[in-house]
Amino acid sequence: MKIRRKYPIIVIKEKREYWAYIPDIPRVYGRGKTTKRTQEDIRQAITLYIEDCLADGDKVPRSSAKVVEIDSLSIAVGG
Repeated sequence: MKIRRKYPIIVIKEKREYWAYIPDIPRVYGRGKTTKRTQEDIRQAITLYIEDCLADGDKVPRSSAKVVEIDSLSIAVGG
C-alpha cells in the first residue's frame, strides 16, 4: 500500500548544524551539516515513522499545519 502525505517542515540552524522537525509529528527530527542533508535526513525519519505506523496498524497522521508565513523575530527585553 502506498501512502502519500505532505508535511511542512521547519529547518533551523544551531551553531554548526541544521535541525528539521515536523510540527504535526512529535519526536521525528532530522539533522545535518547542510540544509540539503537535513532535508534528506528528515525524509528518511518520516518514512521510517510511517512504515512503523503501517506495521503496527496505527493511523498515519495527516498534516493539520499550513504554512502561512516564514519570518524571524527579534526582541529586546529589559532596560
